Amino acid sequence: MPKRAFLFLFPLESCLLTWRSIAHADPKESWKPCADGPRMHDSRFSTGKSQSFYFPDDHLSMPSWFKGMAIIIAEHGLWPADGLPVQYPSFCCPSGRTDCCCRRLLFLQPDFTGQKPQLQEAIKCCGHLYDFYPKYYCEMNFIEQYWGSVKLQFRAMGHTTTMEEMEAKVVECLDDVPLLHIWWFILSFFLSIFL
Repeated sequence: MPKRAFLFLFPLESCLLTWRSIAHADPKESWKPCADGPRMHDSRFSTGKSQSFYFPDDHLSMPSWFKGMAIIIAEHGLWPADGLPVQYPSFCCPSGRTDCCCRRLLFLQPDFTGQKPQLQEAIKCCGHLYDFYPKYYCEMNFIEQYWGSVKLQFRAMGHTTTMEEMEAKVVECLDDVPLLHIWWFILSFFLSIFL
């Protein structure tokens, strides 16, 4: 555990990008593997045996590729004889059904849903804290609040006539946001979450 724990705040989209790239991956001819892309940890079957979500490094045609939803579901013994579509049209699965498409079936498996994005794991293993704020929610994004304060100060300074004068005013406005103001943004963010 480090002497100081830092808090990292990210837009929720940072977390979802990892899930989206994994959930839609399927070894088809149009899909290319990303060597340094997000990787999931091995999971466990109900028997306790380990299951890898990737083909082995010595696989003939797809070394280290993500296996794809169909293969993972089949290895779990849940693949129906008549098959499944990859996803239900427009992600509108019928209510109450858990086996309408690969995506729904896979995302209901505890070993798959228990995976944490790399971003969270990297921060947590270093002993720091993390949180996510909603995308496009300016009131909860302290960076947007900071920029709003800078722009307000810039407008209050009056017109500029040269590019150099404008750059100097921008730098002055960036440096002029009080530290107390920044802490207030962060405090208001946490109050909005916990209250």
